[in-house]
Amino acid sequence: MGYDELKAAVLNLEQSQQKQLVMEVLTQLLPKVCNDEACLDQLRNFVDEETIRSYREQHMDSV
Repeated sequence: MGYDELKAAVLNLEQSQQKQLVMEVLTQLLPKVCNDEACLDQLRNFVDEETIRSYREQHMDSV
């Protein structure tokens, strides 16, 4: 399966399956492939402080 086919398959998964993929596979891939500033900056953009603050407010800091 090529990159484009794989990408299309992942994007066509149910949202719960996409989340499972991110939680299980991404955590295994990141230490291997995301070792430069460009990749790290992109990740930082996804998880910025405002996103974390909003999540914590919604979930009352896991209380």
